[in-house]
Amino acid sequence: MYSRSSHTTWNQKKRKGFLPWTSNHFIALMVLGVTTTCFSISAPAQSSNDNNSKLVNDLLRLLEKSELATRDREYKPSGLDLPPTPQLNTSRINVNEVKDILEKFSADSSALAISLNRVMYQVPGVREYMADVLKVRARSSILADRIRRDSDLNMIAAEYGEIDQLWRVVSLQLEQVRGLDRNSKNLIASMNESDRKLGNLLQTGPQLKRTELLRQTSALANALSILVQDIEIELSREPKRYELVREGQQVEQRMVQVSNLIIDRQSYDAIKREYLAFRDSWNSFATHLRPYHNRILNRGIQRVVQQDRSIQELLWLPQDGANLQEIAHLTESLKRDVDEFFRRATLRLLISLPPANYISTSDEFYGTVENLIDTVNHNESTSDLITSFTYIEQSWKDFSALFHTVESPAALQLLDKVDNSINALRVALRIEQPSDTIDLAKLVVSLETQSTQLSIIAEQWLSTESPSFRRSTQNAIREFSDTAHELHRILLAQPVSMALIRTKSSELFERWFQVHDKISRCETREKYQLQEAAVRITQMLMDLRYATK
Repeated sequence: MYSRSSHTTWNQKKRKGFLPWTSNHFIALMVLGVTTTCFSISAPAQSSNDNNSKLVNDLLRLLEKSELATRDREYKPSGLDLPPTPQLNTSRINVNEVKDILEKFSADSSALAISLNRVMYQVPGVREYMADVLKVRARSSILADRIRRDSDLNMIAAEYGEIDQLWRVVSLQLEQVRGLDRNSKNLIASMNESDRKLGNLLQTGPQLKRTELLRQTSALANALSILVQDIEIELSREPKRYELVREGQQVEQRMVQVSNLIIDRQSYDAIKREYLAFRDSWNSFATHLRPYHNRILNRGIQRVVQQDRSIQELLWLPQDGANLQEIAHLTESLKRDVDEFFRRATLRLLISLPPANYISTSDEFYGTVENLIDTVNHNESTSDLITSFTYIEQSWKDFSALFHTVESPAALQLLDKVDNSINALRVALRIEQPSDTIDLAKLVVSLETQSTQLSIIAEQWLSTESPSFRRSTQNAIREFSDTAHELHRILLAQPVSMALIRTKSSELFERWFQVHDKISRCETREKYQLQEAAVRITQMLMDLRYATK
């Protein structure tokens, strides 16, 4: 178990000649001038009180209700995501075997959703994938029901190809979640096996989410283009500037080629081969950029790294753990930022601090940074890196809270740099963002924007409804939007009252249940747009619930 005193002592013993911050750095500082679903309300969701548990279940129920509303016989995917229609030799396919495996896949998907709901707030990484799990459950349930009534295997195969598109990605994402319970892991493995069997029987083959893949590759190409522009500006006096710009443009063109293969509907193997070639060229390019330790270029590199991970998931590429070279670079950047803060801290700044043991707090934080550096230098496992990083997060809360009380814009700016470096390390180590770091104000603004979009779509449908129903629905949407606006105002107030935020959030949830009940009655062509907007809003509300729990 980690303790502050034992950690600092261990760190001193491990590094020969290292003096703790209390002696070495403090002296120098002075000298320098120093988210159950609709499956069953009775399925338990572990929560501190019944009201919170019911809220989570109700939000999950809305997600699946929206999905079911758009999965009728008339709804079909289009464009790049339309799976090719397989030409089956149905005489060689055992229909009963397909039925049995599809039933098992559907049953496992229900069990998985219930299992994930139980651990959603204990294992935060689960939350963002719940909506896709519910989509898989809804679609497989509908298809399993359909095959009982209609044995048209060509139609079944085409629709199952769509489920395969979604499941392949979400299963890979869930497999990367740390701390997932054994039951959920077993259900994922069982569904993967059923998916493999159904793919072979129905001859669907692996189905890419091409539209999403194209969106991500285009975003990555754009991030590379911005990075090249930054190189031209930031490294204008460097002798290797033109060489780096040329290399960056070549890497960008490799990514453009990946996008072209997707547009041309080339095979999975062809796209994967080209993407792996891009990754080789990108890793070499990033290695050439990192030694410049330029903050703007580092931000550009991080944008590319994040996009790269999204594309790896969409291409079902195995996640190879943390990139030690990237972690080493980010750790060096963090240490430089921390050292700069200590170096520029003045005696007047220290005197201005409230009565507190800032020496031990500073020593503790600096020790955790040194510990991570040691872990990186010894090429220890990803698990050890994550453990070392959690020590930094824990001590950073105390350190940041203490030094954020100083009235020095320069010091606060340096603290922000340290915080940004810690966040970059969190992303590189693929650690779920803590609930207290979610930008609530930004989230609520997004809710306001989505409610405006919902209102625009609803107006087209409501023009065909009775005046009384039209008015009541318009009022419900307006009240939801107004409540979101009030919550945003509360979030911007100083000091922030968490009790008031929770109260207003609960009101927002209730407003949304009323809106959802109204729009669920839509049967016109706006139905699908309304339900897609409803899914987005419900997911945001689940994030809000997570951040304010």
